[in-house]
Order: sequence, then structure tokens, then C-alpha cells
Amino acid sequence: MADPAKCAHPSCECVVSSRDFGKYCSEQCKKAGDITELHCNCQHPECRHPEQFASQSASSRPLA
Repeated sequence: MADPAKCAHPSCECVVSSRDFGKYCSEQCKKAGDITELHCNCQHPECRHPEQFASQSASSRPLA
């Protein structure tokens, strides 16, 4: 993948590291689709602990 992209789920902060789930980072986000939630439940570190990743840009976040 040439350029990492943010997961398409509105509440998710993850970077899509593979195309296994299309434009989403996980099956959880794919199932949620465009539904707006208070927080993401994908369980990736970026969403479980967003305060640790808040200062990092999408391009510098680790791929999970």
C-alpha cells in the first residue's frame, strides 16, 4: 500500500494497514460502516488509548 489512509468509520482513528476489510481497519469497523458512534470498538491501540496517539499524525502512526 503506497499511502496509509484513515479508516472510513467516522469514530475510528486507525490507519488502514491492509485491504482485507476494504476501506476499514477491521471487521468491526466494516460492520459499523457509516454509523456514527461515540467511540470505536475495533480494539486497535489507536482507539483503545486515543490520548497516546493524539499528537501523532496519520502518516506517523504505527500500522497495527
